[in-house]
Amino acid sequence: MNASTAVKIETERSNFKEILLKNPNHFGTVSGSAFKPIKKMADNTKYEELTCIGFNPAQDLLEATVQIKLPYGYGGDICSAGTTEYVRFFADFGAGWRDLGAVGFSIHDLPNGLDCAKKQNKPLSYVVTLPIDPAKWREYCKHAVMPKVRGVLSWNVLPSVNPLDSPVWGNVLDRHIQIKPRKIVIKDIATAIGLELGKQIELPESLKHLEFVPLPEPGPPPVELHALVKQYKTRATGKAARGAVEPHRLGFSQIVSALKSPLLSDMSVNTKIAEWQALGLDWVEAVAAIEKTSGNTSYEELSCIGLDYNREWLVGTFLVKRPSGYSGDLCTAGSTEYVAFWADWDDTCEWTYLGRAEVAVHDIADIPADGLCYTATLPVDLDAVRRPCETPKIGRIRAVLSWATPPSDTDPDAVPYWGNRLDTHVQIRPGVTEDELTAKIRSLGGINVEDIDAGSGLTTPSAKFWYDELPADSWGLGRPCPFGGLVVVEGKFQPGYYYRISVRRLSDPPGAYTYVTNSFNLRRADVGSDPQVADPATGFFTYKDPLLYLDTRLALWYSTGDELWAVRIEVADALLPSPNIIATSPDYLIQLDNTAPLTAPPLASPMIDIHIDSGGDCKTFVEGDTLTGHFVARDTYFGGFSLATLPNTAAFPSNAPTTAQPSTSPTPVSPGSAWSLNTAAPKKMKPCGYVVQLQAWDRSIVGSKSGSHNYNHTEVGFCLRAK
Repeated sequence: MNASTAVKIETERSNFKEILLKNPNHFGTVSGSAFKPIKKMADNTKYEELTCIGFNPAQDLLEATVQIKLPYGYGGDICSAGTTEYVRFFADFGAGWRDLGAVGFSIHDLPNGLDCAKKQNKPLSYVVTLPIDPAKWREYCKHAVMPKVRGVLSWNVLPSVNPLDSPVWGNVLDRHIQIKPRKIVIKDIATAIGLELGKQIELPESLKHLEFVPLPEPGPPPVELHALVKQYKTRATGKAARGAVEPHRLGFSQIVSALKSPLLSDMSVNTKIAEWQALGLDWVEAVAAIEKTSGNTSYEELSCIGLDYNREWLVGTFLVKRPSGYSGDLCTAGSTEYVAFWADWDDTCEWTYLGRAEVAVHDIADIPADGLCYTATLPVDLDAVRRPCETPKIGRIRAVLSWATPPSDTDPDAVPYWGNRLDTHVQIRPGVTEDELTAKIRSLGGINVEDIDAGSGLTTPSAKFWYDELPADSWGLGRPCPFGGLVVVEGKFQPGYYYRISVRRLSDPPGAYTYVTNSFNLRRADVGSDPQVADPATGFFTYKDPLLYLDTRLALWYSTGDELWAVRIEVADALLPSPNIIATSPDYLIQLDNTAPLTAPPLASPMIDIHIDSGGDCKTFVEGDTLTGHFVARDTYFGGFSLATLPNTAAFPSNAPTTAQPSTSPTPVSPGSAWSLNTAAPKKMKPCGYVVQLQAWDRSIVGSKSGSHNYNHTEVGFCLRAK
């Protein structure tokens, strides 16, 4: 029996979408809505809850952990479509909230149960990931950038773009993160010297053009113990003012190194005692303090762990709590937080070590009072433990956070000196375990190939982007979508083999393939990226180790034109003396559309056009007049349109044109649909020059990104004079 039919689920949950279709503000969560609330309800976390937000500065990944609490209420079992949990992120860099975008994951009814340790398998911990580009906000390392991030969890409906609106089912969470500093430029050197000398230093005019030239960075150096003592102003007793650090934290790396050294001698111990004494520190007391230190979370604490259901990597979120104690500021190497992951996939109460992730942390004097949240990310290969949907797979995960020294990779029960341990349960995405070698493409343009119609090359009505669960049709209408611009080809990495991606117009002869050989960078799981370069003679790439990369890209195809194309992959086990191809996929069809709606003759579909009927285009009208006109917005794969009046500022407010034409339906052919603009209400428009702007989008998936389409706009002008 389906869990959702075995219990009584609230009407507000079971008929949630139907209720909202009748009244979008039924629950009173939409600010400024013209609809009156019927039953106020917000931030209900009975079924799901957003528990952590964190950021990986090295990878620019914003991540959130969501806990699913109950066995029912999610729209059906795992063999059904289920429902979707969405998280929208906002960031405040000092000028108010900025919408960063939304991500989601599928969720289903999964029965309760006990694991081998007799613990409930709920809650289940899921992670969503949003890559961001914070380049415009990066600062020189002397200035920490620590925005507040807001996450809004909303079940089965996208969260509002208004950061002040609350979800009905879900909750809102605010946390601070830290953005990685930009690279040092020549001007920074002059600034740093000026700070040391107490005066501003400017580069001479002859060198001004070099101010923002980046300097080569071999990596910042670690801070020596004597410098840290001076910086922290630590007293020998360890009792100091805010910002000071206990000696056994300050000299932790030296103490651990000595404890692990096989060459310990009286001479080496006496030397350390003398060195520390010269710095005003007590070596013996610090060693004794370390012996008593176990699972100390006064500086950092692991707060959440989970599995990114779509990208299939494990994420540990930890909190850095204090302004100092991390071995140097952002201009230094700082120190390292290690997160080791263990798994018990088969519920045997036997842990298997999976690996560890590392995150650099630093002293930041003006750290927010609620601390800074970081994430550590580890890719995992789940093919061996994946199961069909009829047998849902839930696994146990353990993570261990340890500062400055890696956690044990042999003892899952070992407690670190500084840090802590967490356990959770995760659900593995269902599927059929594939053979060791496959010639298969997972996704084209961000859409799983199973969600691209094999005949038309367009997306299916239920198609979503595999990585964020957003609909292929950005307007949520399930219309078939073509592809354009950069088409990212993704698939499973198979180390030890080679692969080649080929494309051809379907109208070309069957053998007329072109190899896709554009070089690109694969994002490493630790730091940085590695180049992926095709063999110039054959067009084959070398498969990488999937556990080393937060990336599944196989090729980047920069598409052109509007035709139907075929894409295939070939796999080889040797390239010399010639490629030995051992597997070839069938052709995957993909319909391209790289043409935006046209604004110039010939005015045929696709096209956009707008005119003023009452008085003519670019004429003068009297304030208070109502302008009328017609517009055309059409495209082979029409997405949507909008009408606006510009300028629309505090000094010159304007009213938006109105039309009876639905914004997601193409207009009739010329003259199209009617529009009107009342210059008197709701605002009284001032005498000025204005334009009525028509914007139009098709629904082509451009650049393999959700919400990115071919776009164009056109305007018609008019002047408004005083009476």
